[in-house]
Amino acid sequence: MCRNCMVLPYVRIWSDKCSSKYGRRRPFILAGSLMISVAVTIIGFSADIGYLLGDADEDHRNFKGT
Repeated sequence: MCRNCMVLPYVRIWSDKCSSKYGRRRPFILAGSLMISVAVTIIGFSADIGYLLGDADEDHRNFKGT
């Protein structure tokens, strides 16, 4: 949460100076949406990713990935 307090002012300044043909805010909204989608997907597969990275057998229930 505190990290957002430090990062958001810089992103706002950067977006205010942006002169994209799509507007000042839309590229940042799109990039943020894509990053959140990737993060949610990673969270959903976190047990499988942990298993693939070498978690011990007793640390996971069942491998359900493809």
